Amino acid sequence: MSPVFRHGSLRLYLLRLLDEEPRHGYEVIRLLRDRFMGVYSPSPGTIYPRLARLEEEGLVTHDEVDGRKVYRITEAGREELRSRSDELDELEEELSASVSDIVREVREDVRQTVRSLREELTWAARESRRMGQAAAADAREQAKQARDEALTQAREARDDAKEQARQARDDAREQARQARDQAKQGGEQARDQAKQAGEQAKQAGGQAKQAGGQAKQAGGQAKESYRQAKEQVRQGREDPWEQATDEAEADQPAAQLGRVDLERLDQIVDPAIVVDGFTHAPGP
Repeated sequence: MSPVFRHGSLRLYLLRLLDEEPRHGYEVIRLLRDRFMGVYSPSPGTIYPRLARLEEEGLVTHDEVDGRKVYRITEAGREELRSRSDELDELEEELSASVSDIVREVREDVRQTVRSLREELTWAARESRRMGQAAAADAREQAKQARDEALTQAREARDDAKEQARQARDDAREQARQARDQAKQGGEQARDQAKQAGEQAKQAGGQAKQAGGQAKQAGGQAKESYRQAKEQVRQGREDPWEQATDEAEADQPAAQLGRVDLERLDQIVDPAIVVDGFTHAPGP
């Protein structure tokens, strides 16, 4: 890019800007950037040393306003501009041409940049399509592998489920068979126990029947003994009166002695005999 100001022309242009109105340094920088549409933006290191040199030459002076230096042109500075008016007009034409050159160069740079950017975008799009196709192919391959793996896992899971179901069915059948055998064995044991209990009950019934017969026989014997004892007492009612030698005994009535003997006999021999679960009272 060609320079905006030739050697010494920036000094003259600064005097023209300050002739318009007093300005501080950053305002001068901003004004130059605006007039050249941002194509040219001088740095503080370019402007402040030249303002200081103009002030040393007596062409400008400055005042302190709010802590900043505000530069204004002096009468000597205006005289400098008047004496160099032709040079100043030539500078304006040069600046316009320089700005046109800069704009043209910028336009060409922009055009070249756009061209390069278009080429880069075209290449990027082509590369993106190529990479997209490759990525799509990779994605399809990965999807195919994932599908194959899923099918393999599904088959393995189905086979495992079938095997587990078969094993569970076999286990259930074995448990049912064992339970059936145990139930059968338990039923046989229960029948044997019931049979044994029936035999024991039958034996107990026989023993009870035998005991009843023995009891009945004992009752008959007791009844006979009671009858004999009673007969002996009845016979003894007559014998004492013949054998008695004691007068006191001879004076007791025979009936009273007989009642006493019968009462003692009743206390010794219980006339109630139990036979076969029933109470039998002996006859008179």
